[in-house]
Amino acid sequence: MSGSLLSTAIWLIVFTAVPPCGAPESSVARRGNLRPVDRAGYRFERTPERIVSLNPDLTENVIALGAGDRLVGVSDFCPLPSAGTAVRLGGLQNPGLERILSLRPDLVLATREGNSPETVARLRTLGVEVCVFEEARDFTAYFSFLRDLGALLGREEAAAGRIGEMEAAIERVRSGPLPPEPVSVFVQIGLQPLITASRGTLIGEMVEIASGQNIAASLPARYPVFSREQVLIDDPEVIIVAAMGSEAAASAAFWERFSELRAVKKGRVHILDPDTVCRLGPRLVEGLERIAGFLAGGRGE
Repeated sequence: MSGSLLSTAIWLIVFTAVPPCGAPESSVARRGNLRPVDRAGYRFERTPERIVSLNPDLTENVIALGAGDRLVGVSDFCPLPSAGTAVRLGGLQNPGLERILSLRPDLVLATREGNSPETVARLRTLGVEVCVFEEARDFTAYFSFLRDLGALLGREEAAAGRIGEMEAAIERVRSGPLPPEPVSVFVQIGLQPLITASRGTLIGEMVEIASGQNIAASLPARYPVFSREQVLIDDPEVIIVAAMGSEAAASAAFWERFSELRAVKKGRVHILDPDTVCRLGPRLVEGLERIAGFLAGGRGE
């Protein structure tokens, strides 16, 4: 994976938690459009109708809550709403400010990790309402974010419905056919360099829910570079590659070179759509179900 694509992938994994609005309450009150709704977040006195999203995960969740028709601008990496009328605004770190202003948004959504603080500060200086979200490290934080986003967009019932569906799916996995003993797992989210996810990430939590033992769990970095030699030493029972297309093919070929690995011997190197584990949204439960299938001994298909 190239450096730019790898950075994008990591941003897609780690973007959000509560509280949603980055501005202090005094600043929010001074601008006048937002008011506190609870200890976690803020909402508009009026429902925002012209929204710019500067992060793919935020965009996906706006669409999932049924507010995609309000998106007037998105980043180059964002999915387009079904109407397809949103304007592309550039990269995560360098969106076109003049183009954003020309869209006359009443709300811009950004993330602290994925977007430039200079961009956020400049937009606020120009009088644009910007809501900045923190990173989420587990499903609990993601659900808190979804509730706050629902409140912000006036889509509380849609958010509650999505959360209920996902909680039920997670419970089905927990009560389903899981391995009697934890299965050692290596999750690959980048090949060159070899990147994985440790504890304190949604991917790490998915592995734990599915009765997996992440061989990178103890590492201090959340998305560390992991050596090939250490994978050979730890000899995981399952290797999960979050990649598609040419990168998935390259990763499969890479691991096949190490026939001594248990995962390779037993045909337990699995390919997983990265959007189901690396992009926050309702499809996370699909990723969890696939991981559970891999660890239970099937192919999660």
